[in-house]
Amino acid sequence: MKRLQLEDLSKQLGYSKTLISMVLNGKADQYGISKKTQAIVQDAVSKLDYTPNKFARALRTGKSNFICLIVADISNSFYSTIAKNIEGTLFDRGYNLMVCSSDEDEEREKKLIDMMINQQGVDGIILASTFKNADYFNNPRFTKTPLVFIDRILPLFNGNFVVTDNYGGSKEIVEALIKKGCKKILCLSITPSYISTIDDRIKGYTDSVEKYNLNLSDEFIVPINYNKIQEDTLSALKKMFFLHQDIDAIYTLNNNLAVATLKAFKDKSISKYYDNIQLACFDDIELFNLVDKPILSVSQPVDDIGRNATLLTLDIIDGKKENKSMIVLPTSLIVR
Repeated sequence: MKRLQLEDLSKQLGYSKTLISMVLNGKADQYGISKKTQAIVQDAVSKLDYTPNKFARALRTGKSNFICLIVADISNSFYSTIAKNIEGTLFDRGYNLMVCSSDEDEEREKKLIDMMINQQGVDGIILASTFKNADYFNNPRFTKTPLVFIDRILPLFNGNFVVTDNYGGSKEIVEALIKKGCKKILCLSITPSYISTIDDRIKGYTDSVEKYNLNLSDEFIVPINYNKIQEDTLSALKKMFFLHQDIDAIYTLNNNLAVATLKAFKDKSISKYYDNIQLACFDDIELFNLVDKPILSVSQPVDDIGRNATLLTLDIIDGKKENKSMIVLPTSLIVR
């Protein structure tokens, strides 16, 4: 069956293609088209099952009405919650969302960005980048396709960022542990360690430890391989408890590490330490309300991250925002 064209719709209704396009693109009121005419066009579109050709419209308007979100791991609840919020905000503004995972791989991220710009023609990209430096992004084409970075900062890059106060939140939770009487605080980090969020959280940890003169060596910051998180976490805990049986707190720098830690304590070789350990995490997930131990956590404003990043992207697309923005959102300490 032949697809109904705009020209066919124009002939059947007796209205110009321009008028019909204005109605379908939500510009009827702007151009003084009566409510009655708008209703006639919309009713015909519904009855005749007319679907606008999005590719033709993109060529005509220069906009696809698609935004791409690229994150490290969409299965991480932190990113999936942000994605849900971005999708809702975009929907309200007449945009669609594409979501991709880079799997913490620079080459994959680069291919995704190239694909989204060259093949999909997205209007903007929101991303939590895995790049170590900004060289790749110092490219004129990104003036045509706006980039807004979330969660992570690229050093020495004058871009648009929406992040949380990772340093301040980390410092607050470590000091809360210390005030609870914890002195041997093990910090489980994640590699790659060049990610700004991890660097800032480690700095918050080390500054607090130094402030209270806990005299913890560098071995108390243990990097866990992103691709072997469960295996590495169990191995690290076995080693550290063997060397330091007086560890009284474990601070994990994201929720995946916290979950891996909880699973690791099921292992009989270290399960005996579980009852005497205070757990803390930079992230807050629903699971923490269900476990049999109160977990101290840092809550990030994920809704605000998604909303701010979306509105900033759309403002750049619409020409309402020209100056680069750095939006830093506060965290909250959750005490159970």
